[in-house]
Amino acid sequence: MWSPRVVARVNDYDIRIAKVAGEHVWHAHSDTDEFFLVLAGTLHITMRDAPGGGERVVILHRGEILVVPRGVEHRPASPAGASILLVEPTGTLSVGDRHDPLPDHVEATTGHALA
Repeated sequence: MWSPRVVARVNDYDIRIAKVAGEHVWHAHSDTDEFFLVLAGTLHITMRDAPGGGERVVILHRGEILVVPRGVEHRPASPAGASILLVEPTGTLSVGDRHDPLPDHVEATTGHALA
């Protein structure tokens, strides 16, 4: 399930954690970068380069980070599951402002309170 929890707010940013498995959807955030830190497991992030430029995959292991620049279409995936930390402006939708249709295991949310 791709459903992040908000663990803290710093200024106007959410610090979110999530346990993820499978593929997220292709999406983009037009107005903000997206920060990923892998806490456990492995995360694959496929990014679409400029039109006609193809795709590239970045594989992140525990302790590694990636910042996906605003406007870049990307699709996170974790075949074996991972725990991740995300930093995004408060209110940012987890599926960006442009995305593919959502499968059942991907939730469009601005983050849930940590219970």
